[in-house]
Amino acid sequence: MLWFLKLTSPLVLVIREGKVSLAKGRLPGTAAREIQGILAEADVASGTIHADGAKRFHFSRQIPGELHQQLRNVLVST
Repeated sequence: MLWFLKLTSPLVLVIREGKVSLAKGRLPGTAAREIQGILAEADVASGTIHADGAKRFHFSRQIPGELHQQLRNVLVST
């Protein structure tokens, strides 16, 4: 199912070595920096975030559950 999500997601963020990059879609630079700051505070070095087009977001296992809502807030406000 994850492979299908990767293909159909309008927005894909990839976190590598603590840096957030956009693999697919558009995101304002301020939102990317804010997401990177949240992940850096939690010491998250890698992971992915996928949007499904219905303003729902899917997070990889490397991103702790307690950060999901905070990250959703940033992503939805863009």
